[in-house]
Amino acid sequence: MTASTGNSSPGRTSGVFEPSSELTLGLLMLLLALGAGIVALGELFRLSLGMPGHHGLEAMALLATARLSTNYRWAATIAAISAATTAVAVGAGHGGLVPVFYMLPGIVIDVGVMLVPAWRSSLFWLPLFAALGHATKPIVKWVALGGTTPHLGSMSNGLPYPFMSHLMFGFTGALVATFLWSRWQKHRD
Repeated sequence: MTASTGNSSPGRTSGVFEPSSELTLGLLMLLLALGAGIVALGELFRLSLGMPGHHGLEAMALLATARLSTNYRWAATIAAISAATTAVAVGAGHGGLVPVFYMLPGIVIDVGVMLVPAWRSSLFWLPLFAALGHATKPIVKWVALGGTTPHLGSMSNGLPYPFMSHLMFGFTGALVATFLWSRWQKHRD
């Protein structure tokens, strides 16, 4: 196949990392591990930067990696469901909205990819989808609070600050993963 199509040569395969639209057992295990890794890293590094959404760095980097590893339509969603299940199993997070907080970014990423078929052509599409997905957390929290911003936690300064910081951290985490993935792909070729 020609290099201009973006397809890999038929003689070169690398198993689970070859973009495929099929959900194989190996790919499923990778996606589940990435999802569990989101929670594990969040629990392992409980460093408080004093900014809401800072765990979006590692979480969106791992969701972006899930999305980049395959052309399977719901890859980021599967990883996000794994994160939500792991979080509930280990008691991570706060309250009954924890599964929603973990699942929405994966859904937003996958829907964004479906809406922009040429998303792999730019380093910025996936980070944009990840930023929007990660920013669903303060929006859901704000809606759950009835559109108010009580003086507690990340909402103590109102909605704009946590919304913007979630966008920033989500974008940055996914951008780093996307950049590293693109470098790795070029090195492989």
